Amino acid sequence: MFSYKSRYCVAAAMAAMAALTGHIEARDIDLQSIGYFQFSPLPPTLVSQTDTLLLSDSPEYVGPVGGTLSAGTINGNGRIYFYHVNEMDQPHKIAIVLENQTAYPNTVHIMRQLKSVATPDYFAAGRDLSRKDLEQPLNESPNARPLYSLSIPPQGRKLIFSDLEQTPVYQDALFTGIVDIKTEAPVFARVMMLPMGIDAVEASHWAKNLPIDEIQLRGTYTGSKRNMEVTTPFDTALGGAFVEIGNDREDMFINGVDEMQNKAFVRDRGNYGVSYTLKIPTKGNEPFRLYFNPLGGPYSGSFTVKALHQQGARRGQTDTRTYHIGGADGISALGDGTILDSRIMGNYNAGDLLTLNFMPAGASNLPIRFLLIPESLANPQKHQTIAVNVPKDVKDSLGHPTQGATQIPVGPVGGKDANKGAIDTTKSTLTPSKQAENIAHEETKKLSDKAAAEAKKEAQLKKSKEAEEALARKKAEEAKLAAEKAEMARKAAEAKHAEIERKMAEKAEADRKAAELKAAQEAQAAKEKAALEAKKAEEMRKAEEAKRIEAARKAELERQAEEARKAEEVRKAELARIEAARKAEAERVEAARKDEEARKAAEAKARFEAQRAAEKAALEAKRAEEERLAAEAKARLEAQRKAEQEALEARRAEEARKAAEAKRAEEARKAEEARIEAARKAEQARLAEEARKAEQERLAAERAEAERQAAEARRIAEERYQAHLEAERKAEEARQQALAQAEVERKAKERAEAIQRVKEQQENARRRAELARQQIEAERKAAQAAKIGPSFNELDDIHEDTPNVTIPNAVSIDELTKPRPTASQNTRRRDQRQPQVPQDQQYVQVNPMPTAPVAPLAPQNEQKNEEQNPPRIYPLG
Repeated sequence: MFSYKSRYCVAAAMAAMAALTGHIEARDIDLQSIGYFQFSPLPPTLVSQTDTLLLSDSPEYVGPVGGTLSAGTINGNGRIYFYHVNEMDQPHKIAIVLENQTAYPNTVHIMRQLKSVATPDYFAAGRDLSRKDLEQPLNESPNARPLYSLSIPPQGRKLIFSDLEQTPVYQDALFTGIVDIKTEAPVFARVMMLPMGIDAVEASHWAKNLPIDEIQLRGTYTGSKRNMEVTTPFDTALGGAFVEIGNDREDMFINGVDEMQNKAFVRDRGNYGVSYTLKIPTKGNEPFRLYFNPLGGPYSGSFTVKALHQQGARRGQTDTRTYHIGGADGISALGDGTILDSRIMGNYNAGDLLTLNFMPAGASNLPIRFLLIPESLANPQKHQTIAVNVPKDVKDSLGHPTQGATQIPVGPVGGKDANKGAIDTTKSTLTPSKQAENIAHEETKKLSDKAAAEAKKEAQLKKSKEAEEALARKKAEEAKLAAEKAEMARKAAEAKHAEIERKMAEKAEADRKAAELKAAQEAQAAKEKAALEAKKAEEMRKAEEAKRIEAARKAELERQAEEARKAEEVRKAELARIEAARKAEAERVEAARKDEEARKAAEAKARFEAQRAAEKAALEAKRAEEERLAAEAKARLEAQRKAEQEALEARRAEEARKAAEAKRAEEARKAEEARIEAARKAEQARLAEEARKAEQERLAAERAEAERQAAEARRIAEERYQAHLEAERKAEEARQQALAQAEVERKAKERAEAIQRVKEQQENARRRAELARQQIEAERKAAQAAKIGPSFNELDDIHEDTPNVTIPNAVSIDELTKPRPTASQNTRRRDQRQPQVPQDQQYVQVNPMPTAPVAPLAPQNEQKNEEQNPPRIYPLG
């Protein structure tokens, strides 16, 4: 939520932008009024899908640390598409590193590099890349020249798209981009998010693989280029129709594997990073309009429409226009909360072959529709129109190039001026087809002259329009900046307000729960009080003569209730103490865990620095050894060359001496000279062969040594990386074990507390049952004594009248008022005791009344009678 002031600022900024850019409503046409839901579907058919796509969109939100986001193998033509948000406090960069995992050098050609602006406005970032994809299309010809090429040695790694090194991605900003490459052999590509200033190639050896999120939009796919075609031509005579893209039915999502998860199955839900080429053939006798219609939610991106004219004077010519949805047209995205938004994408003649090029824009939603609506259905006035061919260099009133054909209304059909300007053909002797052709030629000529005059007039107004458009663009940019600032302020206010509302909601919830608890306690107390009062009234009505016993019982009940209340308070205090101890223990464990994590992070950093220093020292030692070996080889070569020179000079002196001595014998000298020359040449050839072999052996030895050192370095790096992974795994296992132990302890405490609560509830129930049993026992005996034995007054009368008569089995007042046995004094067997009465029911005891007079029972037979004829217990009500 945000305040009224911020909402007003954003609305004012958007209104200003709309006024400066000539923005119209999101619905260029009322689809419901023209029968949108009765349009005919034109299902597209997949013709081909080629080239490899490496998608990097999961995790979309990167934090709290960076690392490797996506990785996969590309062989031949391929594309790398990344889309990520930085959720870390410090600015980070995107880095793409290629690794040659083969045993031979590999050449990679970079064909195209595109990147969006890094901004918190997700629609702006996705829209920017969509526009650049069409403004800088990929050259797919076999002789296309790459931006640059690089050679990767065996087992080597190199960075591409170096512009990303100087592109910081700040907190909460979205950054997306594309790299199209062509390889001579398979390469393994990594997409990483790293802090600024870190060497990406070096970091690719130790950067941690980040887990995939729930969206699962990453992996290696086949089909970065998708060609589709509508096999059934659109017929303008059959009404409106639509072509639906990205619905996973006619246009299926591409499948791939995630090489970071042992080639797990993944799916590109939305075909993000895929370049579409969609062809729609048409036929009929009426012009039509093309509209863009989003179905899946807000959409903001760009589309290119090519119209190949297949009839008329411009047959074989193609018109190309690019349409941008969102941004400059005054809206952030089209289709927010409705499926009836639309945007017009040109007027066309029946018979034109439409070719649409686009890539699903990031942050936008699929599926989408392209609506084809005949002019007679789209035009509310039902104007008759005719297609007029206009030169391609003619522009319209807004300075835009025309599409090669202009729809000009001739007049309302069926109106009073419908026959104005018509040609009288009643007296003509031409055939009807020739007459119609002449009429069409005349109308075309008139309308062409009119269009040429209008084009000339528009050309005169072009300069003034350009100045006005420049001023409007400047003002639109200013309004856009103001809107972005207002949007950022609104988001900050929304976040602050949301936090305040969350806290208030939490407080209100806590107050509500406290009030509910208090109300429940009061209701329970009131219920118990009402039950007690009702019970007292009933007892007073039934047994007025037992007031003293009832008062004693009440006092006992109050005392026991007081004891129970005190015991409950003690139990609550003990529970509070246990909870406080548990919280303190949890806080201590959490603090210890954080300290341990900080210590491990410091140790890992120290180990990493030490490893880097050791590797640097080893590299310097290797370079020094190579320089020493090169110096020794050079010295050996110089000594060998000097020795050969001295031997050559000695041989020449010997030959001169022999020549001087052999002057007298010319024939012998010539033979000896020929022999010596042959021997010299053979020796030179032998020496040259030995030198060549020695040089080859030396180079082979140096190459083997270099490969051994490289393998050793890779082994050490792999061991360090595995050790790092093992340490992380052990730390994770220890943390999981600690969490599991803490969970077990917590559950054990909860179970013990639950058992204690159950025991207390059982004890309370037993006490209440015992009290009820005692009460019922007392009432039963009192009622039995009152019904069977004589009353006190009768006993007094009998003793006064007959003082010498003894009444057997008489019950004295002492017997009636003596204390009754408690639960601990009851010595009867368990199966003979009175059954316990539930707390929530009240009972009354009804003794069976005899139909004939029954003699009073003696005190010694009373217990036996009670055991043989226990009283019946009936619930009240």
